[in-house]
Amino acid sequence: MAYQMENLEIINPNKNWVIKELDALIVEWEKWQSEVAKIDDHPYDHNTQSEVYADGEENMQKHDILQAKTLTFLNNNIKGHGFIKGFDGQECDRTDLRLNIRVKHRLRQLRILQASIKYAIVPEAYLIRKAKELTDKIIASGTETGTKILLEYLKNPM
Repeated sequence: MAYQMENLEIINPNKNWVIKELDALIVEWEKWQSEVAKIDDHPYDHNTQSEVYADGEENMQKHDILQAKTLTFLNNNIKGHGFIKGFDGQECDRTDLRLNIRVKHRLRQLRILQASIKYAIVPEAYLIRKAKELTDKIIASGTETGTKILLEYLKNPM
């Protein structure tokens, strides 16, 4: 269950870009999930190493890079994503878990974020830009057409 301590807010004024980038990251995670599913156990010494090394050091490094990339994107663009657990090495991203488990849970959390993002608070700068675009469109189209555009917007905002 997703636990959300604070409101979800897009802090980047370009909401559409944020949503597009989040979608692209999820696609990248889905591809990574497909790759992880094909990982054969790498040789490791049961007496000295954890089972997690069966995923291979290269794969663990690739996972950590994707994890860092995702966290950087979230921190820079979305406030309130803290319900996504594990970036701190706890929960689903404990380093003693195999990658297939870690990726499965990360994808689940990112999909929850993806489904919720359309309800996120957007920055005032984004709303001002959209209002200016609408105003310019109304002015350029003339009174009658402009009225129709405004009426359509009022029926279906954004």
